[in-house]
Amino acid sequence: MSGKILLVTRPFPGGQKTVASLIDMGHQPMAAPLFSKRILPFDVPSPHNMVATIFTSANAVKSVLSTELEIGHQLLPCFTVGDTTAQVAENNGFHNVINTKGDVQDLIAMIKKMGLGGTYFYPCAIDRKPDIENAFAGTEVTIEVTPVYEMIAAKTLPNPVIKQLKEGVIDDVLLYSQRAAEHFVALCRDNQIDISILNFICLSPSIWHTLQTSGAQFGRFADQPNENALFAQIDILSDGKSA
Repeated sequence: MSGKILLVTRPFPGGQKTVASLIDMGHQPMAAPLFSKRILPFDVPSPHNMVATIFTSANAVKSVLSTELEIGHQLLPCFTVGDTTAQVAENNGFHNVINTKGDVQDLIAMIKKMGLGGTYFYPCAIDRKPDIENAFAGTEVTIEVTPVYEMIAAKTLPNPVIKQLKEGVIDDVLLYSQRAAEHFVALCRDNQIDISILNFICLSPSIWHTLQTSGAQFGRFADQPNENALFAQIDILSDGKSA
């Protein structure tokens, strides 16, 4: 099935690429970014004091590249979450990318498995869960948390999007993060949009779970944390049951 009306909530510029890809696939995407990115001032530690780098998002990679890096940074082992983040790191000169392919817990497990003690440079969003540093508290691994960007939440949804969500015109809402799901629910509540009638396609099971706990009834999630796997869910007919 093709030609679906899809709501793309991914921030720009990635969201623009998503819209273009969906148009090429024959769909009718509408863009409503839930967040916009702002790069923060930050200092990059010397690579001589680091044993590895951690990237949990492509935004973190791109933000780090906004400053001048020593070549040593790109030679260090680089742990990433998800195929997209790994690809962005590889495309921008990081030579030793270790793609854990899953979520943050998979990344933590991989670092523990490799047993490389020392200080890890962790550029990240200012608003994030401290799962990684908590996992290594009191161990030989030190996580140097460095906020390099923040995602600023949209204050509301565009009026045409609100109207089409209320009227059930939009076939699927695409959501890429747990924070995006939480914010989308809040915006729907502010605008008297009933999320129980909406169909969702999520990048991970945890995102879908967040929606379910807020009253969503119809949704599916990608079987891998990448956009191609998410796109594969678009052509699956919703039967009114969750994935």
